[in-house]
Amino acid sequence: MRTLIAVVVAGLVAGSAGTTTAQSAASQISRGAEVYGATCGRCHQARSPLERTDREWITIANHMRVRANLTGGQMRAVIAFLQATNNDPARAVSVTGREMPMPAEQQPQDLEGPVSTDAERIEEGRQLTTQNACLGCHVIGDAGGNVGPSLNNVVQRKGAAFVRQKMLNPTFDNATSMMPNFGLTNDQVEAITAYLATFNGSE
Repeated sequence: MRTLIAVVVAGLVAGSAGTTTAQSAASQISRGAEVYGATCGRCHQARSPLERTDREWITIANHMRVRANLTGGQMRAVIAFLQATNNDPARAVSVTGREMPMPAEQQPQDLEGPVSTDAERIEEGRQLTTQNACLGCHVIGDAGGNVGPSLNNVVQRKGAAFVRQKMLNPTFDNATSMMPNFGLTNDQVEAITAYLATFNGSE
């Protein structure tokens, strides 16, 4: 099973050469997020993936599988989600004892700047939301999960600056937020913001 998980996660970051594999991995992770929120969240209030290591999540998932009445496929999907979203760069301080500054390409720049309407940038944002399994926790358009709030109208409701800052530092407004830090670059943040802005007329 460990080998399968490694293949799933590797496929997620394989890039354009493994587009089909990456899409399959994203689907698996999205499914895992849905199961985690709907099943595990009933008793554990959907604990943050950042709270445990890869090995610990495997042990916990196998232990809880029978109690939660999960199928093998559901359990593998949950593990894939937890392992793909528990690598928060901010945790490096507590894990290694050394401060790791935010990479220059991830430093907040113009949070108040205009949102791009470029079609290619919007498409890039759509792809990034799929790759990072955003739909596993959030509704976008007419699909998605309910672990986190709907992202329809989020740019209109919260403002582009809030959305950008949330992706760069998920706990900036809520220290207990379970949203992982995906280590997105500024360009990726801009692309996702542009994509989400297209849903400002959705409910």
